[in-house]
Amino acid sequence: MSKSIYYQAGEVIFKQGYPSEHAYVILRGQVEVYREMPDGTQEHLATLDEGQMFGEYGVLDEAPRSASVRALTNVELQIMPL
Repeated sequence: MSKSIYYQAGEVIFKQGYPSEHAYVILRGQVEVYREMPDGTQEHLATLDEGQMFGEYGVLDEAPRSASVRALTNVELQIMPL
């Protein structure tokens, strides 16, 4: 069974290098996917909106997160059981 979780604008949902435990579907709001570079800068990879899924590749590959994700707005996410 899946459940919903909430993040405020600016909160980090997960960071690059963290274990991949869940995939998420955006029910409400918008998130940014970005990569943290060795020099400390951030590379914007994508902006995702309602209805889109993220985080599934790491779970399927059983690999650490390859990028970070943060809430651009207040978001409601559905945790997807995989």
